[in-house]
Amino acid sequence: MISGFAVERIDHVEVFVRDVEAALEWYARVLGLSVAFRWDPEPVLIGAGGTMLALFRAQRPGTDNRDDDSRPPIRWRRVAWRTTFDNLDFACRHLSDQGVPFKGPIDHGMARSIYFQDPDGNPLEITAYV
Repeated sequence: MISGFAVERIDHVEVFVRDVEAALEWYARVLGLSVAFRWDPEPVLIGAGGTMLALFRAQRPGTDNRDDDSRPPIRWRRVAWRTTFDNLDFACRHLSDQGVPFKGPIDHGMARSIYFQDPDGNPLEITAYV
């Protein structure tokens, strides 16, 4: 603990999408995420198990709504959703049934992961620890 302060957990990750309503449908259908709160018109906070995504409409495809085009040389890469090891095979079947291309499961020794993207190209992962 630093000077009596400590964070509890990640509250949300901002995700920029072309169409917020289409993204809501996709995240509900593919990952079972539900709406926790909605601002007007955005963001829409969705999630499961206390982990949330804040969906924002991208002003331009492939951007994060910054006023300039500067990008830091090191950036966040993906959001990983945790499941049980027994549920990982079901997740593979579910992604296949939903027509979502994925890579994996990849064996990382103490964990196995499936990698895929949302319709806007945001990288996602489902991971399970053995």
